[in-house]
Amino acid sequence: MTLYPREDDGLLTVSELTVELKRFVSARFRDVRVEGEVSNAKLYPSGHFYFTLKDDLAMIRGVVFNYSARMPGGRVVKDGERVLCRGRIDVYEKRGEYQLIVSDILARGDQGLVYLRFLELKEKLLREGLFEEVLKKPLPPFPRCIGIVTSPAGAAIGDMLRIIHERHGNIAVQIFPAAVQGADAAREIVEGIEYFNRSGQVDVVIIGRGGGSYEDLACFNEESLARAIFASRLPVVSAVGHEVDFTIADFVADVRAPTPTAAAALVVPDKNEVARCIDDLKDSLCQAMEKKLEKARYMLVSNVMEFKDRKDFFTSHRLYLDDLTGSLTHSLQLYMKNIRTRSDALAQRMGDLNPTAILARGYSITSKVDTGVVITDSSAVSPGEPLSITLHKGSLHVSVTNKKT
Repeated sequence: MTLYPREDDGLLTVSELTVELKRFVSARFRDVRVEGEVSNAKLYPSGHFYFTLKDDLAMIRGVVFNYSARMPGGRVVKDGERVLCRGRIDVYEKRGEYQLIVSDILARGDQGLVYLRFLELKEKLLREGLFEEVLKKPLPPFPRCIGIVTSPAGAAIGDMLRIIHERHGNIAVQIFPAAVQGADAAREIVEGIEYFNRSGQVDVVIIGRGGGSYEDLACFNEESLARAIFASRLPVVSAVGHEVDFTIADFVADVRAPTPTAAAALVVPDKNEVARCIDDLKDSLCQAMEKKLEKARYMLVSNVMEFKDRKDFFTSHRLYLDDLTGSLTHSLQLYMKNIRTRSDALAQRMGDLNPTAILARGYSITSKVDTGVVITDSSAVSPGEPLSITLHKGSLHVSVTNKKT
């Protein structure tokens, strides 16, 4: 087998092969009618309208030249609309791509199935409260480590790492490699979110990718991914596509960044801005301390002057205070003397009324032996009844032999 065939073996250059394919395709599909759902619709300043026409299994690029003149009222077909196109298939030789050159386009009025599913899921999750602002978690002001779930081969990861390094090179980054388009993409992104929540090593999670077609971003419209974002203990930043792209993940995420680069800037504080903020706070603190010291110095001087002004006042009142002290001392002495006199009188009075003192003068107290009742009347006793007589010193036990009334 020879690598380079002879000239009569039909060797073709790339351009020759492309020309042959163009001739075949252009001749075979000169007038076709195709129905499908529009995505990636864009009207250029030149007036040409580029879009992708698709169904559940395939897609084809299309273009309408001089679109404004062809579309009544200048209405622009939007992503998600189902349309009928008539035109021809052509091959763009420079890229070796085929596309539908549309001569007539008719909007069917109903939206495509893929877009309808997007709207249905959006409405379902909205009713369940997955988009509620009050449930969204705030971003940490100074994250120690950032988790990123994206494709390690895409341009987005390079942009994010560059911004993170420029803004604050000391912040650590962990990358969970995941597909960001295709059948397994949603599952792998969910695994990344769940991994970072289990590991406890990061403070915030970024999920995302660079721009792409509506089909390329389809995994970010999956219900499983939406619920994983909502269940995340860590705040999740959605950074999908360009600023004009919106996905279900954007609505559920705690923060939606218009681009991956913007996501890195939102999550990572700028160390230069932080340093300036610290300097401003230091200046404010120094100014506040200086004002307090100045006020304290003013108050001290004022108090010293006031003390000097009142020195004579204290001197003049010192004699008055001495007079008051002497008067109070004299009054207290008189008061205590009166108290002692009254106390002595009361003590004498109480001594006179003391029964013991009365007994000392020859009196006695007679009472019944059994009851202790004091006898004040002779009729209260009977002959032969024992009595007790209390004297000043000691007592007598006697028996009644006679009584007089």
